[in-house]
Amino acid sequence: MILVQWSCEVPQEKLESFLNYAKNRLKPFYESHGCIRHELFFPMITDKKYFPYQISENKNRYTEQLLFKDLKDFDKFYERIEKERAAQEVVGMYTKEFDIINCNFKILMQAG
Repeated sequence: MILVQWSCEVPQEKLESFLNYAKNRLKPFYESHGCIRHELFFPMITDKKYFPYQISENKNRYTEQLLFKDLKDFDKFYERIEKERAAQEVVGMYTKEFDIINCNFKILMQAG
């Protein structure tokens, strides 16, 4: 399995509309373009700290995850997103509409 993960910040005033967009537009879009599962996470704020480097105070920082069967499927997905004009419009909303900033990206492969 391949896990594509990114973490970004969305301005507080756009947070609710971004959540609606992610649920109603991004999730069905990604899953109809070859992604097995799309998930969106926001940090939990707890009184207990499990690790000294645990920093989850920023409620506007989210993590988005897309799961693919293998690297070949992710490559097909990525190529399709780059070529389709409609796909560019959907993905372009991250910056165009929601002012997403400070993104960190990872591509992870399941061991074994």
